[in-house]
Amino acid sequence: MSKIRFGIVGIGMMGQMHLTNLMRNRYAEVVAVCARTESRVKAMQEEMGIPYGYTSVHEMVENPDIDAIVVATGADAHKEACLAACRARKHVFCEKPLAKTIADCEEIEAAAAENGTKLFTVGYMRRFDPSYAEAKQKIREGKIGTPILFKGVSLDPASVLPGHLEGVKKGIYVPWFIEMGSHDADLARWFLEGEPVESYATGDAYVCKELADYNDYDNGFSLTQFDNNTTAYIQVGRTATCSHVETEIVGTKGTIRVNSVPRKNYVSTFTDAGYLEECQADFLFRWRDAFEAEINDFVDCIRTGRKPETTAHDGTMGLKFCLQLHQAYLDGKKK
Repeated sequence: MSKIRFGIVGIGMMGQMHLTNLMRNRYAEVVAVCARTESRVKAMQEEMGIPYGYTSVHEMVENPDIDAIVVATGADAHKEACLAACRARKHVFCEKPLAKTIADCEEIEAAAAENGTKLFTVGYMRRFDPSYAEAKQKIREGKIGTPILFKGVSLDPASVLPGHLEGVKKGIYVPWFIEMGSHDADLARWFLEGEPVESYATGDAYVCKELADYNDYDNGFSLTQFDNNTTAYIQVGRTATCSHVETEIVGTKGTIRVNSVPRKNYVSTFTDAGYLEECQADFLFRWRDAFEAEINDFVDCIRTGRKPETTAHDGTMGLKFCLQLHQAYLDGKKK
């Protein structure tokens, strides 16, 4: 089979990462890039040897030399790119969140369903992290019995706060239960195999006080009951000392914990200052293997005809859960 030819929409940090990972896959090649700024498109073409460059996604998807589209723009532009790609009968990989509103998610979901045999998936990369994949396999094998509680903690270092505040002011970033919490919302649904019913949430802008002016927060804590009598605790924050994502799944016969200590590697240092283990610096360092594994899995799905486990519907339901958590936070502030 000839290589699967990809076009990348959005060439910021995420787009460039997917581009690099696809170029490492022997079954894929990147033949086109698309962004709003023509000079950036041309620079990327020259740097990476990419034949086609566009500033319009609608023009890009009409190129018959493109088999699949990676949507790596900001969430506000996901709908336009996904719909255009589906109408042009392309395979689609869309970064999370699928869109910013439920209505947009449902429209994308319908377009994906109407896109014949073409595949559609959403980039919830944590499912492809080796540790999380192993945890899911152990649960499928019954190693911890029936899962009854999911605990997800997703923390960014405090160093991101100034940049995030500016992004919030410009409308680029959404509240943290929706932005960072989208990963834990997806994992909770994946591990518990249920849907959220009722949520309670609290927290505040404890450090970056200005976030409160935008109904946002630097730390949030939530508890959710699921329709299958399971429970999810999700904590998000932006005031940690490092990037720290930790998960625990409690079952009727045991417990699985992932990344309890966010260690950079297995090096330990003993000095007169004490015992030291370096931590993971940022999310790209922590999830680099997962990002590569998820795009490789999508390429394999296209090659073999296997359907991706993560669907457009997961994108819709994940956003619904995140919006539910954020609304629970706002409701708690009114009391």
